[in-house]
Amino acid sequence: MGTRLARLRRFRPDPLTRDRTLATLLTVGAELQVWLGGGAGHHRLAAALVAPAVTASVALRRRYPTLVGIGVPVLTAFELALWGDPQIVANAVAYFCALYALAVWTPPRRFALGAALIVAVDLAASAGPKGNLHNALPFALVTPLVMLLVRRVVGDRERRAQLAERERDLAAREAVVEERARIARELHDAIAHNVSMMVVQAGAERRVLEGERGPTRDVLETIERIGRGALTEMRRLVGMLRSDAGDPLAPQPGLNDLPTLVTQVREAGLPVELHVDGEPRELPVGIELSAYRIVQEALTNALKHAGEAHASVSVHYGAESLELEIVDDGGGGAAPVSSGGHGLVGMRERVALYGGRLDAGRRPSGGFAVRVLLPIR
Repeated sequence: MGTRLARLRRFRPDPLTRDRTLATLLTVGAELQVWLGGGAGHHRLAAALVAPAVTASVALRRRYPTLVGIGVPVLTAFELALWGDPQIVANAVAYFCALYALAVWTPPRRFALGAALIVAVDLAASAGPKGNLHNALPFALVTPLVMLLVRRVVGDRERRAQLAERERDLAAREAVVEERARIARELHDAIAHNVSMMVVQAGAERRVLEGERGPTRDVLETIERIGRGALTEMRRLVGMLRSDAGDPLAPQPGLNDLPTLVTQVREAGLPVELHVDGEPRELPVGIELSAYRIVQEALTNALKHAGEAHASVSVHYGAESLELEIVDDGGGGAAPVSSGGHGLVGMRERVALYGGRLDAGRRPSGGFAVRVLLPIR
């Protein structure tokens, strides 16, 4: 029994399907009442033609709430003015469904226009052959008030539901960020530290055997090389976990993308010069990504806070290190703000991952300078 109830709960048609089903049932019910009942009187044919147009509109009320919310009351008003009330229950249900769509699912301007038009049509229809101003006047005055009340109540409920959904999404994102930060700390503090110790010990032992040739030294070289590669990948993974990039599957930028970055910053209003010294070569992915992000953060900081200034980016490929220097001659301060939300704190974290060095501060001659050294061996 419990399994069947669970299946019934899961089998919940979407709102459009429910509207189509209701429209079908109302249309069939209206036609049966017209031809088998006596409510339509001598105008059975007219009622049989009008009823499907009124009841079938329920299937379209979510997609076209303004059209349905105005069209059904107008059609009903003309029917009452020309032939009188056919007393069809399905038509009444469809009528109120149309008013609900106009009240709840339309923008304020369309709602006001629709409500005013419905009142005007109801009053105009009361002057028809079958119209009755004594009955139409109270209905025309009460209808917009009820619609306004429904709009206010349902609108508040939907706004609260949307606010609660945004709060749940925010809490879920914060939980994901906290979990990623925790994993990054554990990777860096535990695994990366232990692997570093292995690499250091293997390298020390290899240097002791520097003058010897044999399988032991070859094994130590292999351990050191594989360990350094593992550290590089570990640092790259930690950087990805700490990053709040929107698309983790996108290709990660590197030093080859610096000219594009510099061009973008120039177009944003900060003149930048790029200088590359040494022989450019392919570096580990983590080093490339960290260097690019450091330059990006430093330039963004200068763009936002240096004021009227010029900046320069210098990249120096050394034998065992990569050196970066980003300087500007502006008069603004260095706020910890950047496109990635990390600023100077993010730079220090990226540099610390690779055991590098970061110097950042005001220049004696004015402006701000960021100097980074990243070991690449």
